[in-house]
Amino acid sequence: MRSGMKKSLWLAGALLLGACGGTEAPTPPEDTPAVGESQAALGYDESIHCLVSSSMIRCASGMYAYAQWSDELGSWYIERNACGPRGPIICPL
Repeated sequence: MRSGMKKSLWLAGALLLGACGGTEAPTPPEDTPAVGESQAALGYDESIHCLVSSSMIRCASGMYAYAQWSDELGSWYIERNACGPRGPIICPL
């Protein structure tokens, strides 16, 4: 490859990298909670969650819905409609 061609490829690469924002990692906004803190902060809410005996429930579709552990309650809890519209509803009202 000729040196002129190499220089133009380097220049094109540098321009593309500059147009994409460079190599700096983006910083999250200050009011955004760290990963994992947002769900942990929600905690157990009796109106949308119910207590279950294990860390996961098998849905009718064959998929698994995963529960969250609460040290305060000493139990697993999960959303009532964790399996979606096809059910099952984990704990009826």
